[in-house]
Amino acid sequence: MVCTLVYRAAFGWLTGMFFIKSFGDNCNYQNENLTTLFKNNTTYTQAIEINEFNSTTWFKYRHNNNVSLSLNLATSMSSFREKVMMIIYWVLNVNEKLIWEEDSESFYNIDGDVEFDNINFTYPSRKDTSVLCNLSFIARAGQTTALVGSTGSGKSTCISLILRYYEPSSGRITIDGRQLTDYNVRQLRQSIGVILFGITIYENIRFGKVNATRAEIEQAAREANVHNFVMQLPNKYETLVGERGIQLSGGEKQRIALARALVKQPKFLLLDEATSALDNISEKIVQEALDRACKGTNYFVCRFPEWIIILVGCIACVLNGAAQQVFAILLAKTLDVDFRGEIKFNNVNFIYPTRPTSIILNKFQLDIKPSQRVALVGTSGCGKSTTIQLLERFYDTTGGRILLDGVDIRLLNIHWLRSQFGLVGQEPVLFDLTIAENIAYGLENIPMEDIINAARKANIHQFINRLPQGYETKVGLKGSFLSGGEKQRIAIARVLLRRPKVLLLDEATSAMDSHNEQLVQVALEQAQTEDSCCTSLIIAHRLSTIRSCDVIYVLDGGHIVERGTHTELIQKRGAYYKILTQRNFQ
Repeated sequence: MVCTLVYRAAFGWLTGMFFIKSFGDNCNYQNENLTTLFKNNTTYTQAIEINEFNSTTWFKYRHNNNVSLSLNLATSMSSFREKVMMIIYWVLNVNEKLIWEEDSESFYNIDGDVEFDNINFTYPSRKDTSVLCNLSFIARAGQTTALVGSTGSGKSTCISLILRYYEPSSGRITIDGRQLTDYNVRQLRQSIGVILFGITIYENIRFGKVNATRAEIEQAAREANVHNFVMQLPNKYETLVGERGIQLSGGEKQRIALARALVKQPKFLLLDEATSALDNISEKIVQEALDRACKGTNYFVCRFPEWIIILVGCIACVLNGAAQQVFAILLAKTLDVDFRGEIKFNNVNFIYPTRPTSIILNKFQLDIKPSQRVALVGTSGCGKSTTIQLLERFYDTTGGRILLDGVDIRLLNIHWLRSQFGLVGQEPVLFDLTIAENIAYGLENIPMEDIINAARKANIHQFINRLPQGYETKVGLKGSFLSGGEKQRIAIARVLLRRPKVLLLDEATSAMDSHNEQLVQVALEQAQTEDSCCTSLIIAHRLSTIRSCDVIYVLDGGHIVERGTHTELIQKRGAYYKILTQRNFQ
């Protein structure tokens, strides 16, 4: 027994000394790097390293009874080093202005104006995704400011930045003109409580204001519409809520969290979906209580329901991380357009953002009547494909307007607009799904008969039938299991199934042999015949694709130099005839 105790004591002492020696070897290097951190305001330095045990040291330490322990430590040390140092450096960065020291200016003496000035932000774990992009807005003191937008648009991120859970990548957040980093973090974060702790309801509410009286806590609970519920519990305010409020429903947790926020009577109240788990009655009561309690308070709301948004005084609409004038959308007149297929380019100018010195379209004029088949021809780079990209609003015009049935396309809902077009591009897009799923992509409850009929029109049905799994054959990522012509015919089948108002064909048959091209061309013409309202805009180099079009426009230098039917343009022996001769189309 004595020998065993001596052995264990000796082993413990030797093990402790070993780890002290191993971690202590690089202390001087760590100290030098930390000094550099404060001087250079560096947030993370790869040079800082927790000494990993070298092979010689491990060999001395390793013995039969501890091989697995040493190997596990060796493999996990790299991950451990990275996580620990990131935490250390985050704390050092947040404290760069001695924020843990007491601020001489009381946080309660300020007016509460908050300004976001050109804020950009990306999460450290998703550095390739921009969450906020040049976001700017001002929330005045005593004013209710709402942040609304789709999921992932950056609403909650704004609150996280105000609470300094993260620092913006660039730009400034100020309170009364004073930068947010100048304020004491503890005082700043006292403006909201978001997590319920594994203590009593009373203590959870009191956590918002340590010196709160019993009367203040109960009053806050009444304002949050939770007092009556608490009084029905056997232990009332002494009821344990469990870790993270596990013993309460979502609505009960939210109301207790609201009570905690209200008891401190904060200068800022940040509500991130704070009433989303409440029923309509509770939400109405809580909302009325918030309106009463928040007079003179800077009040931030992140919400989805529309009726609350109508009540707010000022709305900063966060869409994709950028503030927009939301009332222009809310008060805009909804246009119910019965699209006939008339398209007009009116003095359109366009320059690609990445090539500001190159004019693509210059005072471009184009009129397409309903049901017409129109072709655009010209040399590479003359602007043919650009017209389709502008119609789909992949870009907006630099100048001029594009009209659909006389309505500027910028006034139309972009989802509705694109649903009117059926686009087959030079490089068709297929997904790693079955052939049937690719043809029916974007549509629901499509009968197999319709899918097969669309495949027949695109001259791909026979090829599919020869496959072992037929229409259930996977096409691979981006259609990698298929040839270029097969991919294009499946893409054409997908477009024909949708029966769009306008067909946009950008070299849609360029990857096909002459036989298949002729069959598909007949199918496209037949599809337009079946739907008399269908308009086609075709970009092609092959004569067989464009010769039957109603009107052919010849582009050069960003504008139209000739127009007419194939026969008329051949007789003119102008630019069109020259292009055909050069490419030996005839």
